[in-house]
Formats: sequence, structure tokens, C-alpha cells
Amino acid sequence: MQTVGPSGKNRFYNVPATKFLIVSTGALSLLASIFDLKQYFHLQLTPHITIHYQLWRLLTSHIAFSSSGDFLFGSIILYTLRVIERQYGTSKYTAFLFMTFIFSTILELVALIAGEKIGLKSIPGGPYALMFSALYQYHRIIPVTYRFRIFGLVMTDKLFLYVLASQLAFSRSLQTLVPALCGWLVGALYRTDVGNIKQWRFPKFMQSVANQFIKPLFTSSPNPRSSATLPIQRPIITSLSSVNNILANGLANGNDTTTTNTNRPDIRTSLTSERSSSVREYLDTITGRDVVGSELEPPSPEYTRVLMTMFPDHPQETITRALSSAHNELNRAVEIMLSTPSPAGESSSRSS
Repeated sequence: MQTVGPSGKNRFYNVPATKFLIVSTGALSLLASIFDLKQYFHLQLTPHITIHYQLWRLLTSHIAFSSSGDFLFGSIILYTLRVIERQYGTSKYTAFLFMTFIFSTILELVALIAGEKIGLKSIPGGPYALMFSALYQYHRIIPVTYRFRIFGLVMTDKLFLYVLASQLAFSRSLQTLVPALCGWLVGALYRTDVGNIKQWRFPKFMQSVANQFIKPLFTSSPNPRSSATLPIQRPIITSLSSVNNILANGLANGNDTTTTNTNRPDIRTSLTSERSSSVREYLDTITGRDVVGSELEPPSPEYTRVLMTMFPDHPQETITRALSSAHNELNRAVEIMLSTPSPAGESSSRSS
């Protein structure tokens, strides 16, 4: 299952509404099981609503699970859907949950009235509609992280969450499938933004009261900074002069290590300067940088014609620059030209 959000011990950072929903649902489900109060959390028209007028069941049917298995899978789904709160923000997410509660309750009552003929008499307690409404948002706005194949079928990382949701929706046949479908429809309705329902928020005074008294109880601090030792930061090469300095220092260090037993420092110094100057000239030739103020000999016309015959794909400027860098040494100029990429080869590779 895909993991969304900051890693570490504290995964409820910046999701107080999700934390409140999971904690309150778990506590009420546990209390209902301990004190044998599960019969007060399901929704049924007759006789609870139509005869005894127990309208409080419209609220209690969404706040506690009547089965420990449903609570386990529901908690996993709610925990995974915390990414929706991070996308929406706590203010919008709580408004979304409230509107889902209102519209899904109306749809469930309609379903109970219409489904009486097919044997639908009650709906078990649990936030099924809230979960599946948020699941629809997850389906629409959260992208796929990776794909894989099973027996030739292409599947995504969202499959694991969908399997859990399907098991929860079909756990009690129509009794759990109906609230799941109601929540899914409300989620689709919310996405259409009919009547600007996405713009609705709780009044300011209610938000201030919640931020002052409720939110501090469920706010989680961010993960502490790691005290582990960081890797050594390597220098970033930003110019060709840095390359020249690094190569010169590297050559000097290499010569020092290979001639530690030698008592001739003058030869070691001259060899290092000669190699560093050769490398610098080679880089100037490859990159096409003009060496200002350098005492380069003018190219020989005879060697220029020879190199143009050997390297017909190269322009004359490249050949003359190679001869100048090689101090009119034909063999060295040939080596430089062999290391220089051909413009015709680059254009042919691009066209292919």
C-alpha cells in the first residue's frame, strides 16, 4: 500500500481531523462493545424512527462500528485517507465530512424506505459513508505511484486500498453495501461542486472555538530532525577553471605519491606543470574556448591541408585550433582531432 506523507513515528502530523475521527470511532466502538450498547448504534426505520422517534440514531449510526473486524479495516482505510486532509486542509476537510454526513444520512433514509421490499431493514453502525466519500476523492485526486502485473493484468498501488474497501462494503451484504454506495454518490456529488458546495466552511466563531479547545488535543508535532552524521559534501564544479584546478591538484598529488622515494623534486615539479598545461590546452581545444594571451604558433598551411584531408567532416576552424594547441606537431594534432567529436556524426545520430 502506498505510503503518503512524512515518514517516521509521527504520521498524524497536520491531520487533526483524521486523528480525531479514528480515536473517537475506536473509543466509542470499544465502549459500545464493553457495555453491550451496540443496539443503539444501528439505523432502522421501524420502530426506532417512525414509532419511537429516536432521531439521535441519525447521528450515532455514523460514529461507532458494531463489529471489531469492520473497525480494524475501517481504521486502516481512514488512516490511509489522511492524505485527503493534507490535500484539502483541515478546514475544508471537516466541512467535507459534515456535508457527507448530512447528504449520506438523507440517502440512507431513502434507501431504507425503498429497500424494505428487498429485505433491507437496517443499516449497521459505522462511518461507512464518510469513508467511501473520502475514498472517491482519493480515487480522483491522488495519482498512481507505480504499476505491476499479475497474470498479465496491469494493476496499480491503489489496488490494496480498494480490496480493503470492497471487503468492508460486502461484509454484511446489503446492510453495508448501501451506506458505502451512499457515501460514494455523495463524494461524486461533492466533486461536481453543485451549488458551490466546495466553498462552504464552518462559521468563523465555530472554527475559532475548535482551534482553541479541540484542535490542541489532536495536534501532533512534526518529526524531530535527525542527528545522524551527514555525508561529506563534495565541491560543485561550476566553471572550467574549477576543472583545471582540480585536475592540476590531482596530477600534483598523484605524482607526489608515485615519487615519494625520489630525491629529484625539480623533475617532479616540471612534470606536474607540463601535464597540467597539457590537460588545460586539451580542455581548451575540446570546449572551443579561445586562449587569450597564450603564445600559440600559427598553424602550418601544409599540416592544415593534411588534417583537412584526414578529417573532412571537421571544419577548418577546429583543425587550425588543434594545430595551434599542438604547436604545429602533426602527431599531437592528430591525437587531438581523434578525441574531438565530429559535427557530422552528431547530426547523423540525432536524425537517426
